[in-house]
Amino acid sequence: MTPLPEVVVRVLGPADVMGAARPFRRAWCLELVVYLALHATGATAGSWTTALWPDQLPSAATRFSTASEARRALGCASDGSDHLPRGVGHLRLAASVTTDWVRFRALAAAHGAGAAEAHACALELVRGPLLAGLRAVDWAVLEGLHAEMERSIVQLAIDVAEHRLDRGEGRGAELAVRRGLLVSPYDERLYRLLFLAADLQGNPAGVESAMDELVRIVSGETAQQLHASEIGSVDPADWVHPQTMDVYRSLSRRPHPSAPARRRHLVG
Repeated sequence: MTPLPEVVVRVLGPADVMGAARPFRRAWCLELVVYLALHATGATAGSWTTALWPDQLPSAATRFSTASEARRALGCASDGSDHLPRGVGHLRLAASVTTDWVRFRALAAAHGAGAAEAHACALELVRGPLLAGLRAVDWAVLEGLHAEMERSIVQLAIDVAEHRLDRGEGRGAELAVRRGLLVSPYDERLYRLLFLAADLQGNPAGVESAMDELVRIVSGETAQQLHASEIGSVDPADWVHPQTMDVYRSLSRRPHPSAPARRRHLVG
């Protein structure tokens, strides 16, 4: 019988480990645990050392001490076995260790009755930029894992937001969109839904605030560089996608040249 997970490696935001026996005090130990957690079949010593130290491989002593300290920090499962079993040339986390990414995928795949609640729970697992705080994340980009996680989260956020909008739940749609923006702040599909969510809540200022936020991001300006008093003089059309402008103009109460008649429509 497969044991239930006792340790959760969280990667959908700042990387950390819940359920470890003690903090990861030695450099690179957390990095190793995250790498192994996202490689279900484990990894050879050559694979994980190259991933963590792509520019210069560590000594054998450093590699050994990193793995040993990671094992001690993770501790033991309830049956007394190591969460990170010893291995010769190959390391693999025990079944007692899982990730929030595994949990996200299971919840996101839910169908039928209870799917809406499961999808909402999946989005609640997203806490910030993916794998934040790690020294080495190039491997996640090169392997396509980072893009896969971002794509899955954004698509679920869009699906949930559109479902909530159809049900007249503007606040729920806004919350779903915000989870997506945590991992993909430049995705204008999310902002188009954010406009609609604000409008559905009877919040025209929210529509303008969302556009101001988007302009700041895509223009590369910080809030200090681009003050709120100056945003009104900036033409969003100079910065955002035409489809985004169409949705914005249909909802905005600011005067816009050649603005089309006010209308409600979802984004494709």
